[in-house]
Amino acid sequence: MTCQALLIHPRYSKVQEVNENIGIGYIAAYSRAKGKKVEILDMAARGWSVKESVEHIQSSPPEVIGLSILFQEGAGEVLDFIRKLREAGIKSHIVVGGIYPSFEYKALLLNHAEIDSVCIGEGEETFYCLMESIENGTDITQVEGLALRVGGEIITTPRRRSVADLDRLPFPARDVLPFTLKHVTYASMVSSRGCYGHCSFCSVCEFFSSMGARYRYRNPEKVVDEIETIIQEYEVTRFTFDDANFMGGGKTGKERSLEFARILRERKLSIEYSIQCRSDDIETQLFETLKESGLARVYLGVESGSQEQLNRYRKGLNVEDNLKALEILAGLGIFVQMGFIMFDPSATVDDISANQQFLAKIKAMFREDKLGYLSPTTKLIPLSGSEYVEKLRQDGRLKGDYLGYSYDFADKKTALLYNVSSASANMIWGAKKLMKERNSRNDGFPDGWRKVR
Repeated sequence: MTCQALLIHPRYSKVQEVNENIGIGYIAAYSRAKGKKVEILDMAARGWSVKESVEHIQSSPPEVIGLSILFQEGAGEVLDFIRKLREAGIKSHIVVGGIYPSFEYKALLLNHAEIDSVCIGEGEETFYCLMESIENGTDITQVEGLALRVGGEIITTPRRRSVADLDRLPFPARDVLPFTLKHVTYASMVSSRGCYGHCSFCSVCEFFSSMGARYRYRNPEKVVDEIETIIQEYEVTRFTFDDANFMGGGKTGKERSLEFARILRERKLSIEYSIQCRSDDIETQLFETLKESGLARVYLGVESGSQEQLNRYRKGLNVEDNLKALEILAGLGIFVQMGFIMFDPSATVDDISANQQFLAKIKAMFREDKLGYLSPTTKLIPLSGSEYVEKLRQDGRLKGDYLGYSYDFADKKTALLYNVSSASANMIWGAKKLMKERNSRNDGFPDGWRKVR
């Protein structure tokens, strides 16, 4: 009998947007290609409540349930949902995966008996092998890439190496796309995995480098093949690349990006797309070419207008690099949403002042409709697996637990400034939401990319 499995993208109360979970799509497609029956449930895209989702699963429980925990801040909600599954009598093998669980597998297994195993690293091969093992009744401790309980102890099986050639993976399953298109106008894509940066606040590089190469990319021809397929099947002409860094860095990254643009023009595909990258990826001629091929939006990891903060974040850039990159994008008329961390554990009043001056320069550079909204109170979130968490732990400043780490500001003036700014910002946004004045530009996308509900 074929092992039946269900992959779930849970609902997160703090995330209002509805987007495809491409990671789940890849896992489903990989197992389906090998003959397994795998279904996908995206609770937010379906518009299902926790109660409705539990009842749906209860009506026909699968043998294996896999849940993606994308956001550390939302882990508590996912765990509550899993508890409700168990309370409803569902006895399926439950495995959780993602970057966050890969780093916090011990705490998750120690504190949550409702979880049977944690997938450490990429999930395609591990999830398939787990299904095979359960179907055949073999010892799941022989499945690479898992953490689980054995005899009251938590063990990890040998680490599974990452998929070296991403092009050998089938295109991700698009079960959820018809539902997301009721909310947004674009489809999600992935053209690479990992990042070549070393940012101290990020866990992406550590996650991928622990399994092999920290950055891998797909053949541009294959990426465009997938885009063409989606255009034909769903009539979508807008795409967001969820790559941590689309460009990849260096000569190879530039050549790959130009090849992607060339193929799009060669096939006469009229699309718009969005990417994420760093300031040192931005070059005038390169981005002119990308714009001609359809580049409409760049999520740029600027992070700060204070050199001291940039150094703490290990960006490997200076303030002038950021200004130059933003000036190029503004000149090209490309919509920009900045990644920005105004406050961090060691932030000083001078840092905040430098950031405010920097943002004033940026606002003067851009047309209002070409710059995404930026909260004035963005704060560094200590992510499991990041260098910053380990530093805070070593310094005795890390607060909270695996469900959500926090810290106190070292500078009391900064703490006061943050508290006052946050209170003011919350009052302003509360009033705007009440009056329904928030517009699509504040979502961080160009006008028209999000449908009016």
